[in-house]
Amino acid sequence: MTRECGTCTLCCKVMGIVELDKPRSRWCDHAMPGRGCAIYDQRPHSCRVFSCLWLLDEGLGEEWKPEKSKLVIVPDNDGRATRVYVDASSPDAWKREPYYRSLLDFMQKGLMEGRLLFINVGNKNGLLLPDGKDGWRLEDLGKIQAGDEIRLKRIGYPFTTRYEVEIARRST
Repeated sequence: MTRECGTCTLCCKVMGIVELDKPRSRWCDHAMPGRGCAIYDQRPHSCRVFSCLWLLDEGLGEEWKPEKSKLVIVPDNDGRATRVYVDASSPDAWKREPYYRSLLDFMQKGLMEGRLLFINVGNKNGLLLPDGKDGWRLEDLGKIQAGDEIRLKRIGYPFTTRYEVEIARRST
C-alpha cells in the first residue's frame, strides 16, 4: 500500500469506534481534523488495522479521497458487502458525479456477484437497489446491529425485477 491518509481524517468522524465507545457521525475526541490523530501511537486496534478503499485501491482517483469526496468506502472482509459512509454534513455527496454513476455501476455488478452496497449517512442505514423509479432506490434498513443478517429476495417479472429486503435480527 503506497497511499497514506495524510490530512484526511474523515473515518474518525463517520465511523464508530467500539474501543472508544464513539458513535458514528461524531468526531472522535482524539481526531485533529486535517492533521491526524492525537493518540496515534496508542490508537485502538480497530484504528490500527483500518484502511478505506481509497487507500487499498490505487485505481480510485484522487477525487475519491474521503476528505474530498465526503465518502469513506469500506469493503467487508468476506467480500459480501461494501459500505459507503457518507459525511452527514454532505448527505447527498454520494449522489454527485463522478461518485453517483460509479456507485450505481458497482451496485449492479455487486448484485450479480452476491455483494450488497450499503449507504450509511449519519445513523441511517440504507441498501442501494436497482428497482426504483430513477433506476435505483435506497431501502431504509433502520438500526442495524452486529449479527443482524440482511436477506435479499429477487422477484422477477416478465419485464422487470423487484427486490424484497428482510432483516433477520440477531437473537438477544
